[in-house]
Amino acid sequence: MKRLAGFVLVAGALLAGAAEAAPAPDVAYSAYQTGHYRLAQAEALKRIEADSNDAAAMTLVGELYRQGLGIAPDQKAATEWYERANERGDINATFALATQLLDEKSGQRDPARAGALLEKAAAAGHPAANYNLAIALLATNREADDKRAVACLEIAAKAQVGDAMYALGILAKQGRGMPASEEVAARWMKQASVAGNVPGEVEYAIMLFNGTGVEKDETAAANLFLRAAWQGNPIAQNRLAKLYQFGLGIAPDTIEAAAWHLAARAQGLKDPALDELFDRLKPEQQARAARIAGGRISTAVLTAP
Repeated sequence: MKRLAGFVLVAGALLAGAAEAAPAPDVAYSAYQTGHYRLAQAEALKRIEADSNDAAAMTLVGELYRQGLGIAPDQKAATEWYERANERGDINATFALATQLLDEKSGQRDPARAGALLEKAAAAGHPAANYNLAIALLATNREADDKRAVACLEIAAKAQVGDAMYALGILAKQGRGMPASEEVAARWMKQASVAGNVPGEVEYAIMLFNGTGVEKDETAAANLFLRAAWQGNPIAQNRLAKLYQFGLGIAPDTIEAAAWHLAARAQGLKDPALDELFDRLKPEQQARAARIAGGRISTAVLTAP
């Protein structure tokens, strides 16, 4: 996935929507959800053979080709299946086709048509389309587009898109597309945190710790930093190390401080003050901290998205 101004562009067809439009029981989609991809393809193709207008099944086949699930990845084939489903009115396919037409690998790159398709999917209420359209609008740096971007992000946020909640929190802090408000920013960051968005979780923890836009709560902040740190976020690991160092919101623990510092440093986040703390430890303490950090670094690599 690509990033723009710190935000993630969401790809994929979000096939949950396709399942709602398909006949019940949806054996093909159930197989997809449970990782039985060859069965999913076989069932979807069986449905298409029985009904040449089964757009949801076509979208599913396109998704399998796009991701290379149970079959060799084939972006051209994925694009063709999305095209067929889009022609039959599947809004998930419309969004997926837009993302394919922005990708060189599809062999049919067409940014102008992709933009039109994205607009169409967003107008139909597709959450990821609204999020992606918002990011594109923000890139223009025009006030009118900023306001429209906020409206799109709110649609995505209502559908529990954590990245949209995080983006709204950032815009509220900046006063882009809406009045600047630390309180509004804190509410969006809290929602992003609850939705499992790690950057939002870290931002909300910082706001809690400083009492910015929300009542100060160092213990709650420490708990959020700890959760995000275990998910491999280097900023959270660094902040948690400092909390352990000074006993803020959490019991002081020099070894824990050093271990989390080493984990963050392994991801490129430098902190001279914490380097000094590590250097002051006895050799056996340094070795213990390094062993603990080693396990956390491996965990972060295994759990990173």
